[in-house]
Amino acid sequence: MVSRERLRRVAALGVRLANERRVRLTAQLLLAAGLVFVALRLRSTWHDSHIELSRLGWGWLAGSLTLAVSAVFASAFIWLEILRLLGVTPRPSWAAVYLRGQLGKYVPGSVWQYASRGALATSRGIPLRAVAKSFPIELSATVYVAAAFSILLLGWWGAVGVVALVAAAPAATIALHARNGARAAGKAVLLYAGTWVLIGASFWMAARGLVHIPIQQLPVYAGGFAVAWIVGLVAIYAPSGIGVREALLVAILRSRIGTEDALLVAAASRVVFTLADLVAASLSLLTMRGSGRTPAEQVGRA
Repeated sequence: MVSRERLRRVAALGVRLANERRVRLTAQLLLAAGLVFVALRLRSTWHDSHIELSRLGWGWLAGSLTLAVSAVFASAFIWLEILRLLGVTPRPSWAAVYLRGQLGKYVPGSVWQYASRGALATSRGIPLRAVAKSFPIELSATVYVAAAFSILLLGWWGAVGVVALVAAAPAATIALHARNGARAAGKAVLLYAGTWVLIGASFWMAARGLVHIPIQQLPVYAGGFAVAWIVGLVAIYAPSGIGVREALLVAILRSRIGTEDALLVAAASRVVFTLADLVAASLSLLTMRGSGRTPAEQVGRA
């Protein structure tokens, strides 16, 4: 078991790193590079696709973004519920910690979103031990629900294989947290099922706005996105799975809508979900303002 003092030292280090200008600049550059990659992919595939600008369903695309933003906010409040089940009384304003910390996932390594959230949580006085316990519970619950949605594409045996491959280590970590952790994980799975409904519908709506996919295909698109998301999660070298998720989506969709249109749908979905993270993080800044002490001061006095 990690000692409280060691967690404090890790948090203090995270705060110092988060406050270093060069670290923030690097993160911003990496995020910008990811967005440029997506923009170039959209530009390069637009002329080869069968999609005409005049036929774009802007209402569907706006609806896709709305659902994606809703899923991000819902995930933030699920994290607060996990903290509550771990014995912490959360404040609604703590959701901003989750929303702002999410931008860390655009830095290679798949851990910076948690490091960033941990540092921000410390600045708000959230118990660091509960925050550390919440991470594997959150990750495992999300993966299990994504694997369940992958049934829509892969069938039962495919989903079982995904669970065994990806979620074994986080599940073992949950077991170490005994009753509270198991109860939190169980409720988180049920709650994340709702967010994945929003995510799957958002991806289908983005495709519908570009290629006019019938609603009968919604389950396939939801399952396909779940599979691609899990594979992108495993690829820790790719910030937020950029490139990996899109490649797998193209492989899944090209037999249905053609390679060029599949490339465009995959790239457009990246834009939608990245914008959702940016919108949510920007709104969270309004809540984060007005904190009396700086993160470093908070850690020093905790």
